[in-house]
Amino acid sequence: MNLKSIITAASLALLPLSASAASLIVPVAGTGPGANGSQWQSELTLHNGGGSAIPASLIYHDGAGATAPVTISIPARATISLADVVKTKFGRETGTGAIEVVVADNLASRVAVTSRTFNSSPAGEFGQDIPAVKASDAAAAGDVTVLNGPSSAEAYRFNFGLYAVADATVTWELLRADGTLAATKAATYTGGTQTQYNGGISALFGVEAKNGDAVHANVTAGSAIFYGSAINNASGDPSFVPGVKTRQEIRINFNGVDVDEDGVVDVKDADRDGVLDGSIEIFTSMGFPNYFRVVASGENGEPATFEILDAGNDAMLIDNIGTISWAPSAAVRGETGSLKVRITAGGSTAVVTIPVNYR
Repeated sequence: MNLKSIITAASLALLPLSASAASLIVPVAGTGPGANGSQWQSELTLHNGGGSAIPASLIYHDGAGATAPVTISIPARATISLADVVKTKFGRETGTGAIEVVVADNLASRVAVTSRTFNSSPAGEFGQDIPAVKASDAAAAGDVTVLNGPSSAEAYRFNFGLYAVADATVTWELLRADGTLAATKAATYTGGTQTQYNGGISALFGVEAKNGDAVHANVTAGSAIFYGSAINNASGDPSFVPGVKTRQEIRINFNGVDVDEDGVVDVKDADRDGVLDGSIEIFTSMGFPNYFRVVASGENGEPATFEILDAGNDAMLIDNIGTISWAPSAAVRGETGSLKVRITAGGSTAVVTIPVNYR
């Protein structure tokens, strides 16, 4: 059991016995001095829209992992604000990380979580709101998150980072304003940790930042929440940059799925976004597995290799040409779902999504 699982189990123990937990993630919060004489702190605000008090746990995650949960109670229809929360609740004199708010799943819709991270200076306070994100809404394998950099690389420094909801593998890409791919970087992150790249273009990619840079975070395994911040060098005024999930044209010829293995692609990916254009039928009561073939190659016809990413649903790759055997449990009959497959060919890799209807 990893540290993330232990911390989550501890948080669940603090909730009512019948509750399962929901996590809301503030992807970045901090305290202490920053660049150019800035002084940072974060304020966490929680409102309870319900008619009775709601218990919650706060967990701080940084590059080293997670703290023990800090318990709080949000009174009925009331608001509480926690000033300099990283320092006052987690005892850090300096640091940057994420804050996880854990509440009972059936109470999560009654809780509003917001945060503000600001720079205090003789000229006043300059800050940014940083929204909380449901852990279930994190970017997953096959998703691409775009972080738009500032229009002036000279006037602003661009920090960005992520909170890894689960062990994650990310291929980062730096695209210049004219669409030129300037650099790539592959990295892995342990679930339950937070990583920030200050002056991220140079820190992560090792190249100089330019006007209108865009950073693409391609998740190839696991899940993560991405964010950015553009800080004016003269005033210290920050602007939050949300991570925007997009779909891209993949650099793999993902023709589609041959449902009955007769050599004909039955359901295609015509728009080349890595998501099958329709669903395939997967039967749960046949007494034997479903068989189908994923049809793909490199851009110039190179042979592909395949890897199933969510093997917990009883799907198995049975040969090297993309044939899959799948015998899901009858418990999912009538539901919808998806299968994600990593395809590598001709030096390129893509994660494709195959929507399914369980029959």
